[in-house]
Amino acid sequence: MAVRYRKSATVSLLSFLQTGELGPLKCGMTMRAVSELLGPPDWWMDGGTEAAVPLLWSYRPFLEIRFEQEPHHALRLIKVARLPPAARKSVRMARLRVATDGFHDEMRLLDFLRRNTWGKDDEIVVGRCTGGNPVIDICTRNIRLVWSMSIGGEEILQRESEVGLSKAAYLARRDQLSDGFFGIYSSRSPELDRAPQDGWENFSVGQYLELTSSIETVAK
Repeated sequence: MAVRYRKSATVSLLSFLQTGELGPLKCGMTMRAVSELLGPPDWWMDGGTEAAVPLLWSYRPFLEIRFEQEPHHALRLIKVARLPPAARKSVRMARLRVATDGFHDEMRLLDFLRRNTWGKDDEIVVGRCTGGNPVIDICTRNIRLVWSMSIGGEEILQRESEVGLSKAAYLARRDQLSDGFFGIYSSRSPELDRAPQDGWENFSVGQYLELTSSIETVAK
């Protein structure tokens, strides 16, 4: 018997950040179960010649999901592609009504850490890519949040670094300039989903907050 879900279900963005599950939507679900829960996507992309069905589904503007290529096509990744506007208390993601819980599109990485979103979980990692990919992220056991810098932001940081910035000031400035939000990703192994895999410097939450504690005094 097919499982039927209430179309009016309200789920929590905070719970998604903590568990990686968007209400009843969770990794490992079959494609059929996802279809019955969310309905048809607004847009999709096929999986190439090796897949018989589309593997990437998009429910604009907030939600994207990706399935495994192997038969049964289990759900492998849930992505909240953008954060809601600050004034919104809830948003629609397909058939789900999602309570924003105060999270919004003006928040930076430090705002999530200072809110104590994940409590004192020792498995939380804050990372910055030291290679050519100008992103910083937060990885927990369930999700990954990613921010990027614009080309203009990279140029500003490069000029200021040439004059001389301490490591703390550099990280604080990088946090300020990383104004492009790349999304919240839920998967079985968030850290292993980093691209590239090499070239990361990781910090604990305590280390990162200590290093960037002077962010308000860093020149804008």
